[in-house]
Amino acid sequence: MFNVPFLLWAVLFAAALFAPLRWSFIAYLVLSVVDFYSGDSGVGQLNTIKGLIFPLYLLWRLRNQSGHNKAVLAPIAFLVFVGYVALASVWSLFPLSAAKLVLQLIGSFLICMAFLRGTKAGYLTPSVVLPVTIGVLAVGVIRTFFVPNGIEGDRFTGYISAQAYASFCTALFCVALCTRSIRPAVRYSICAVLALAVVLDGSRIWIFGVCIAVLMTLLTSRTRAWVKILSGSAIVLAITAVMASSELVLKLLAKDASSNRIASFVLDLYQGDTQGGGMGTYNLRRQIDDRGIEMIKASSPLEILAGNGTSNGALITWSVIHAGTDPNRAVHNEWLRIMYEWGIAGMIAWIVFVGSIAVYAIEGNRKDRAAHAQPLLIYLPAFLIGLSGENILAGAGGAVNLGLILLIALASISHREALRNARLRHFAAQRRNAFLNARPWPARLSRRPA
Repeated sequence: MFNVPFLLWAVLFAAALFAPLRWSFIAYLVLSVVDFYSGDSGVGQLNTIKGLIFPLYLLWRLRNQSGHNKAVLAPIAFLVFVGYVALASVWSLFPLSAAKLVLQLIGSFLICMAFLRGTKAGYLTPSVVLPVTIGVLAVGVIRTFFVPNGIEGDRFTGYISAQAYASFCTALFCVALCTRSIRPAVRYSICAVLALAVVLDGSRIWIFGVCIAVLMTLLTSRTRAWVKILSGSAIVLAITAVMASSELVLKLLAKDASSNRIASFVLDLYQGDTQGGGMGTYNLRRQIDDRGIEMIKASSPLEILAGNGTSNGALITWSVIHAGTDPNRAVHNEWLRIMYEWGIAGMIAWIVFVGSIAVYAIEGNRKDRAAHAQPLLIYLPAFLIGLSGENILAGAGGAVNLGLILLIALASISHREALRNARLRHFAAQRRNAFLNARPWPARLSRRPA
């Protein structure tokens, strides 16, 4: 049988290997929405090549861009977190899965280093959002309308999970919303198409993330205060109008409830129907979360401090429903997983890493008027919420993983440009002082008293 996902994977991976570096990055980003294993994000040989071997090759191609200007806390914090995950593997009930997770975390680190070098060399810039969006949407159209893979057939997505596809579209939405290197008409068209893709995807978490990103853009933009006030007032008026016309809105939603998860969710939520189809897997996830909290409470003081062991979070899900999934993907709430598997020590390491990324984005946005760090800043709230319903730790080279890494890499441009401008100002001041000191200025003539 003709395997379209494998063909797409092979073409995109070949482009990532042999194309010029700019197009290599674009192909690799689009590759994140194609999984050869027909929609499941299982760990296999091809995923290992994509998430671990290829980043090493990319780093080799960018070997002339090695080195850094000053130490940053985020990579140090991440390596400390990875080190503790590796340590907690010692008391894991699933040592092979634990080893795979450590390798995937290392792969994510290598991908980030390669992307940082790509921005340093000028191959990876905000302008890649246009070709990447075209590629990602093309994969979605092929999978949804022409060659479906039989998984989540009623949702607009690529050859990956719908949640992961929506997260990557949201990351691209944040880049398009903030970039200054693309004409406004093109930017807003990209934003509209990506927002529509998330709606058709039906991800409740990530459509909420898109709304948060728009609000964060308004709050963090450098526009005048009166523009922000008018925009905020317009949003409030729009919400008021929707609430005042609730009956009409509900009738419109009822027409689409059977074909769109978001419309069905809003309708069930308004009606208080917690068992409706629009709630999706909410009830099951809530059961798993409640069970996880119970198991954490039942842990010994040492287990609460040091964790129950890497990959042992699968015991939470399997105690509610038996599913033959990878132990690293059994728990979808990453916050719960971190607390159960790695305890307070692992949670502190993770919070330090996430906090350092937030500080990195805030400082970059403050220093750079070109807003290279703003996409990361407006994406982080949605990402932190998304961690409660999506796997990311075990996903080197996956869509959720690459979306965050892309924004981190683009944010590094802000810091690099700020440092470059500071050096130029310092050099100019030195030249000016040297010029003033070297020129033989005539002594001032003083008037003699008459």
